[in-house]
Amino acid sequence: MRILHCTDLHAKDRWYRWLAEESARFDLLCLTGDLLDLNLYRSMDGQLERVMAHLLRIETPLAICSGNHDSVAGADPRFHHAAWLQALRRENLWIDGDRFEFGGFSFRCIPWQGILPRVTTEDVWLIHSPPDRVPTGIARGGAGFGDSIFGEQCRAGLGPRLALSGHVHEPQSWRAKIGRTWSLNPLGPDGNDSEAPAHIAVDLQAGTAVLSRASGFKDAVQLCYSNTARS
Repeated sequence: MRILHCTDLHAKDRWYRWLAEESARFDLLCLTGDLLDLNLYRSMDGQLERVMAHLLRIETPLAICSGNHDSVAGADPRFHHAAWLQALRRENLWIDGDRFEFGGFSFRCIPWQGILPRVTTEDVWLIHSPPDRVPTGIARGGAGFGDSIFGEQCRAGLGPRLALSGHVHEPQSWRAKIGRTWSLNPLGPDGNDSEAPAHIAVDLQAGTAVLSRASGFKDAVQLCYSNTARS
C-alpha cells in the first residue's frame, strides 16, 4: 500500500492543485497539519473556503490531523480546535480523533495538542509535531520543537511503529528512529515559492520511504516495516 505524506501546506493554492493531481497515484493521502495558515495577525478571508474546495476535489482516500495553524481561539467558531474539519467528513476521509483500518494497517489521527493514547497498537499515527530530542523535531539551528510527551512515549517503546509529522520546517533530518517508532518529517529548506511541496512516498508493504523536495533532492530509507516483517 502506497501513502503520499504531505504537511504544512499553509493554504498555498498551487500546492493543493499539485496534490490533487499527484494523489491519484497513491492508495492513501496523509496530511499532517497546518492545512490553513491561521493566526491572530493573518487574514482569514476566503482561506477556509479555498482549502476546503481543494480538499473536496481529492478522490483518493484521505487522512488528516490538525496543526497549530488550523485553529484560532476566539475567532469564528469553525476555527475552534479545527472544528472546520468536521464539514469534510465523507466515506474514506478521516480526521482528528479517528482511528481506522486501511490496507491491512491501523491508523490514528491525533489532533493538535490532543491527549495521546497511553499505549498504542496502531501502526501509523498522523501527528503534527514529531517527538522531541530527535532530528525530525529539532531545527537546523538547534531549537527543539518536538512534542515532549510524544517523545517520552516513543522512548518507552509505546509509540506507533510509524509517525508522520511536520511542524518543524527545517529539521536536522527528515527521518529518525526513536524506540520502535520511525519519525518522518518531509519539510526542508526549499521555501514557500516552490511549485510542489516536499513530500514522502511510503510503501508499507515494502517498508520503504522516499523523500522528494522541489530542489530535486531525494533520499530513501528502509523502514524494516511491513505486514510480513515488522520490527
